[in-house]
Amino acid sequence: MSKKHTLTVVAGPLATIAEPPATLGEAGAKLWRSVMHQYDIRDAGGLAILEQACASRDRSTEFAAIIAREGAMVGGKTHPLIRHEREERALECRLLQRLGLDVEAVRPNAGRPGIETGVTQEFFRHGHEKNAD
Repeated sequence: MSKKHTLTVVAGPLATIAEPPATLGEAGAKLWRSVMHQYDIRDAGGLAILEQACASRDRSTEFAAIIAREGAMVGGKTHPLIRHEREERALECRLLQRLGLDVEAVRPNAGRPGIETGVTQEFFRHGHEKNAD
C-alpha cells in the first residue's frame, strides 16, 4: 500500500536566490545576483555556464580598470589588454545567450505592461491632435 503524502501551503517566495560562488569578485557576483533575481536557473549546467559568464565579467572589469589606469596606449601601441577585455566581454555575451538570457525575463504576473511603458490612453484622446499641427 502506498504512503499518502500531505501537502502544506508555503507562505512567501517559493524559491530563494542562490548566493554567488565565493570564487567570484564584486562585478561577477553583482551579475550573478542580477541574473538570478530575474531568471530561475536551477540546473547544474545552467549554473556552471552562469558562473563562467560571471567570471568573465570579473576579468573584463579588471582589465578595464588596468586600461583606465595605464591608458589605452602604452609605448605608442594599443594596450594589449584591450583585446583581452573585448574577448572576455564577447565570451560573457555568448554564455548568457547560451542560457537564453537574451530574451525577456519571466515576470511575476501575467498581463499587460505597466502604465509607464508605451503609449497612454491620454495620447489617443488628446496627444495625437497636438502633434498633427
